[in-house]
Amino acid sequence: MQRLLFLLLCGLCLPVAAQNTAKKKAASSAPASAVQSTSLLKVNVTAQPYDLHLPWQKQSPLNSRGLGVVVAGNRVLVTAQLVADANYIEIELPDGGQKLAAKVIAVDYEANLALLESAINAEKEKAFFAGLKPMEVDASARIGDSLNVWQTGRVGDLIESPLTISKILVRRYVVEGSGFLVYETTGIVRSEANSFTLPVIKGGKLAGMLLSYDSKNQVTTILPGPIIEHFLKDFADGEYEGFPGLGMEFQVTLDGQLREYLGLKPESPGVLVTAVIKGASAEKAGLKKGDILLAINGQTIDARGDYKDPRYGALSSSHIVRGNAYVGDDFELKVIREGKEETLKGKLTRKNPDDYLVTPYRFDKGPRYILNGGLLFQELSRPYLDSFGEQQTENSALLRLSHIARHPDELEEAGLKKLVFLSTVLPTPSAQGYDQLGGIVVNKVNGQAVGDLKDLDAAFKAIKGTTHVIELDDFPHVLHLDAVAAEQDNLRLQGGAYRISSLKRLE
Repeated sequence: MQRLLFLLLCGLCLPVAAQNTAKKKAASSAPASAVQSTSLLKVNVTAQPYDLHLPWQKQSPLNSRGLGVVVAGNRVLVTAQLVADANYIEIELPDGGQKLAAKVIAVDYEANLALLESAINAEKEKAFFAGLKPMEVDASARIGDSLNVWQTGRVGDLIESPLTISKILVRRYVVEGSGFLVYETTGIVRSEANSFTLPVIKGGKLAGMLLSYDSKNQVTTILPGPIIEHFLKDFADGEYEGFPGLGMEFQVTLDGQLREYLGLKPESPGVLVTAVIKGASAEKAGLKKGDILLAINGQTIDARGDYKDPRYGALSSSHIVRGNAYVGDDFELKVIREGKEETLKGKLTRKNPDDYLVTPYRFDKGPRYILNGGLLFQELSRPYLDSFGEQQTENSALLRLSHIARHPDELEEAGLKKLVFLSTVLPTPSAQGYDQLGGIVVNKVNGQAVGDLKDLDAAFKAIKGTTHVIELDDFPHVLHLDAVAAEQDNLRLQGGAYRISSLKRLE
């Protein structure tokens, strides 16, 4: 499901319609030898995401193909989307067909980048990469520059689609809430079978990776060289820390009445801080909801939340941290608090997805869960909610969970690490009468507060008497589960019709 959402959100499967006559005129071909010298490799992936609703199961396998770029150290750069939830990865020479098993050594799903290396012995690796030359990264592209999307044909021929950069801005790649620099380009991109991941070239160097292509408007979105360069530099020492973030939300101050209420002069800069994420960089530095943010690292923030970048012009202020800094760097915020200017200082951090109350994304490992007597308990995640699509606005239980996901502040301040909820009920004798329940937050079990699934697991083990007492935050508020009957149902469920191999996953 998560992989399907990737494809829907980012439009990575380029339309077959792109292969008409006019578009073929926009592409050019070169001999197969040119492909090898430019270090393109086919990347074949078999992936199998977990089922978010029956979390002990996996979905049907998916096969994807893309193009990777060889970089220093016989490593191959691809988008993270291509290798998400992968069971098997292989790299292939475009013209010769030789293949080599590969593995992921660094991945960042927020920045949508991954680095691969050989998964077999060094001798075979050396022979495989012997004719390939690592490609350098170009981070110099500007509006008006010409780029080329590179693909390979069926016999290894190089296919080039010329593009021109029309805009440079900040936009989300895949993961909700994470904005990064993008190039927006115009031009026709020809579609080939290996179009899941495509490199974008400038002057023989890697200038980006294709994110999406709108064939109707002939607009392409590209993950740019500066972000790729940051990713590779971060992993240069073998330890990848990821892109830092401030962890705050703001409201623009273009409205005159709002500015008057805030005491801002018409020409004054600044945006209103509306949320500060617990445990993130900004909160640790002392930023508070209601502050007016004037500047980040000396860069003035205007009423739209933009700053004047020396290379790109007006750009979202998030790029000051996301694109130009690393974890551990010092940062400084200038704010107005209660009418007075203050300067806040701190060190940049990256909050891991598992550190959020509602997990923003989770790949390469299954959802956490506990199944007891047919009652399925899970930790709330953004992918789980997204899997319901428009049903989120039609189902009252999902609406409540979605509201919590958008406003986790109070629960985090109360000390909750994760939001545990009863997601569904399987038809078992011990759960009889509860089969219509689902989407209800769990508060306590057997008198113990539940802050995550490990708390729930401990609470089930601390039963007093013969009945589990499960307290919920909504109707019917209390469930009673006979412990002996539940244990019998657990034995029947394992290996039964639902193919349940384990009654819980806590990591």
